[in-house]
Amino acid sequence: MKILYVAELVGKAGIYALKKVLPSLKKERGIHFTMVCADSATGGIGLGRHHAGYIHKLGADVITTGDRCFYKKDMVENWVPYVLRPANLGGPDPNAGEKDRPPGSGWRVFKAAADAEGGRAGDGPPKAAKVAAAVLLGANFIRLRADNPFTKLAPLLEKLRSFTPFVVLDFHAWATGEKRTLFFAAAGSCTAVIGSHCRVQTADEEIMDGTAVICDAGRTGSAESVGGNDIASKINEYRTGIPDWTKEAWDKCEFQGVIIEADKQGRASSIERIKIPVPPESH
Repeated sequence: MKILYVAELVGKAGIYALKKVLPSLKKERGIHFTMVCADSATGGIGLGRHHAGYIHKLGADVITTGDRCFYKKDMVENWVPYVLRPANLGGPDPNAGEKDRPPGSGWRVFKAAADAEGGRAGDGPPKAAKVAAAVLLGANFIRLRADNPFTKLAPLLEKLRSFTPFVVLDFHAWATGEKRTLFFAAAGSCTAVIGSHCRVQTADEEIMDGTAVICDAGRTGSAESVGGNDIASKINEYRTGIPDWTKEAWDKCEFQGVIIEADKQGRASSIERIKIPVPPESH
């Protein structure tokens, strides 16, 4: 099984990079399952329903979000099943009615491609192979209040493993220490735990007892920017104290992420960081 995780899309540049790279990359590398983080795809902050549909059409099997999962009203009011919000946003009461629970789901089981496009016959997993995907939100420095990810981790992974040995978790968190701690807690219990939210690709990828981990897969969009946003506007934000998310950056556009390979038991054998330059285009 080859799983592609596309690092957080930031604004129009991120969606542009996805469009230019994803179809050919899936074919060239024989990808069976694609997970795309899109917590900042729409206007550099949040994910709108229209963009979600377009990202899915481009080839994302599942789209993950994080602390900005509820920023766009059209998504909140009409959630789509291939978009995941954090699983530890449980709502006020597990027995509460549907209207009292947050929209969407924090995990779901998807079908994987039996034979990846462009791959040799027999390269892919069995036709019935499935991948379980989930999102957890960190606790440190995150404004959106969520349940403790560490108490949710074990029961969540146990439940997902009852469906399939291929389990991939997106851990959307700020602190490296929190991410590393959760990696150790999850080691041996899932295929991969991919860190997101910081939008800077780290060089600490490794395999922990069959679980592929990395603190941050990076960002897909402008690499010469401040987290995908215009440099000058962010400098002015720090000078004035007035937040500014309105100006997107396009300089040095890149497609970033990781490719994970796993055996039939769902144990990861490799994790590879990817950074692919994307030629500029008028916009």
